[in-house]
Amino acid sequence: MKTHASRAEHLRRVFAIVAVIVTVYYLYWRITETFNPNALVFSWALWVAEVFGAFSTFLLYFVVWKQKERTTPEPLPGRTVDVFIPTVNESVDVLRKTLLACNNLKYPHRTIVLDDGNRREVRDLCGELGCIHLARSSHKHAKAGNLNFGLEHSEAEFVAVFDADHAPLPHFLDQLLGYFRDDEVAFVQTPQEYYNIDSFQHRVDAKKKYIWAEQYLFYSLIQPGRDHWKAAYFVGSCAIIRRKALDDIGGFAHESVTEDLLTSVRIHSKGWSSVYHNEVLAYGIAAETIHPFQIQRMRWGIGSWQVFFRANPLFMRGMSFAQRLCYLESLIYPLEGFQKLIFYATPPIALITGILPMRALDINYLLHFIPYYTISLFAFNEMSRGVGGNLLLEQFSMGKFVTYIGTLGAFLFSRKSKQFKVTPKGQRSLAPYRLLIPQIVVCIISIVAIVWALVELILQLRNDDFIIVVNSLWALYNSGLAIGIILYARKKLFQRRKIFRIPDSLPVRYSYSGRGRDSGRYAVIDNMTRYGISLFSIGRVPDDRVVRLTVLLPKKEVSIDCVFLHGKTVAAANHLISRTGLRFVNIDTTARDELSHYLHEGALVKFLREYSKRYRTFLERQLEEHRRRKRRARRHYANLPVALSSGNNRLSIGVIRNISSTGVLLAAQENYRPEEQVQLVVAPETGNIRLMGTVVRTVRHQSENYPEYYAGIRLSEPDSERVKYILQLAHKAKALYHE
Repeated sequence: MKTHASRAEHLRRVFAIVAVIVTVYYLYWRITETFNPNALVFSWALWVAEVFGAFSTFLLYFVVWKQKERTTPEPLPGRTVDVFIPTVNESVDVLRKTLLACNNLKYPHRTIVLDDGNRREVRDLCGELGCIHLARSSHKHAKAGNLNFGLEHSEAEFVAVFDADHAPLPHFLDQLLGYFRDDEVAFVQTPQEYYNIDSFQHRVDAKKKYIWAEQYLFYSLIQPGRDHWKAAYFVGSCAIIRRKALDDIGGFAHESVTEDLLTSVRIHSKGWSSVYHNEVLAYGIAAETIHPFQIQRMRWGIGSWQVFFRANPLFMRGMSFAQRLCYLESLIYPLEGFQKLIFYATPPIALITGILPMRALDINYLLHFIPYYTISLFAFNEMSRGVGGNLLLEQFSMGKFVTYIGTLGAFLFSRKSKQFKVTPKGQRSLAPYRLLIPQIVVCIISIVAIVWALVELILQLRNDDFIIVVNSLWALYNSGLAIGIILYARKKLFQRRKIFRIPDSLPVRYSYSGRGRDSGRYAVIDNMTRYGISLFSIGRVPDDRVVRLTVLLPKKEVSIDCVFLHGKTVAAANHLISRTGLRFVNIDTTARDELSHYLHEGALVKFLREYSKRYRTFLERQLEEHRRRKRRARRHYANLPVALSSGNNRLSIGVIRNISSTGVLLAAQENYRPEEQVQLVVAPETGNIRLMGTVVRTVRHQSENYPEYYAGIRLSEPDSERVKYILQLAHKAKALYHE
């Protein structure tokens, strides 16, 4: 019996085949029946743009036809591994976080920093952390040359590569090395995941716990599809490569600014295979604003042209037909810039001049176009398996179409543009407004064209009202895309915060001296960075003295002195609820590094796992079982400190994440078993809000160094006055954490 997932897979492939047939027929009908003999250039331009879109979609369907699903093999013991971190000008703070994570890798290895900036502060950092520092005298061939310099000083059997901002989890090497039992595997690639979800390329629905990012289509769909065709490729970071495979092709390829793509092409052409392990094992920083985003896309586009014209996989020996098609799909995407330019220009031209790229824009045309477009859109949404987001993809296409067009000009005419440019990250730099000029022009011209045509229609200078309506709708759609990306980009013209604040729910104890006595209370971390913390507490944190903060990490405690930055307080029943920003002062290196480890391995992983990266497609929604579910009581976000005790006299401090009239979700550092009776004391320093409950289920946060548990508690006295009192606290606190 087929599962719902397999039935959905079967049906979406059927729809994809139908969409291909309908598209081919539509394009044939367009060229044989609709071309305007009085505007052949215009007609051909639009038709070629449609053909490119269809061809790109067909290639995508082929690549993602089947997703490769892998299970983690047993680790491969006793092998030598060097971890390479190439760097040029990345900040030492960013680099320190990465080196700490690399040093924390469990599998025996060496951490080697390839410093192409030859900076004293990086050399000192390596000396402090026990990493190897290598700096070459010549900076030829940019990142590829730097990596090859590292190979000259390495005899390890395997090389792991991380960008300076990508920090791996401790089990990264253990999870991947087992794949190399197959002597034909050249490299194992993992997804590049970015934790700063306020970046330019992310869209977040905090209420639904959903994240969309421009690169999810590639890492969550295209790479697993390519893996099925034995064509997954190395993306420059978060991967392990067999040294023998690199030696076989003469090292990392340096003839392209996208050294990763060209290196993959050469490895596959030599008969080596690759693996894509679809599990996030490292976290980095995405381009925060539109400026570094465009720099990155420009480099990728130029690199694609370089590979296309200098080492085109279509003509290289040693590759399978499927591998050639997979690489072709990844090389032609910059042409999308020209395609979108035609789509954006067509409605204004038609509205202003009255000239059409077809003989007639009538009901007959719409009867062909609408079914083709609808089926194509539906098939794409299904084949993208819940990570596509067609409207958001179109919005981003609007945001980068000129950049893609510029990549061809840069490749053909500008030597300077072919030089490798590091994507700026972790910088509070201002992005130039000129980057939005193309989108502003599209918006203005589209609106002007609509007004122009309507005025002519009102003045009875033309009578093609149906044509005006259709092209006006098209122009409005383009304007909407432009306005959407402009409004969002304006928020991301510069990075307002130095570092992304990582949400968390971790108990802390704070104290401060004053009036002859020491005061000690409990609070909960709302978010945290390496430089400061936001606390959620019952009671007010003083703003006029140094606060001694003890962070109750799992298995250990870290004490830090803090000073008040800002705060907000609301009255809730008989208590004050506060949200307070504190800055660390006089923090020693050991404490800061411990917090960095926890943030990366604990808080960050917990935070991102609460979000979904995909949505359910139409077919998945229709085929799933419609079970009658018991209606759950409404949950309220609480984030309140709580003292826990159970029948075996275990005492600990935890956090009530949310609460309803019948139960609570508890974040604890002890593992409470199902059916175990527990007592909860909210605001432990007062001791007057006590609840009793039974553990229903427990889920462990998988972290070796920072184990935590989420426990569902069924309250013994639901709807009691004490429960209502806490619900009242949670309700009033919304003004603090929904700013």
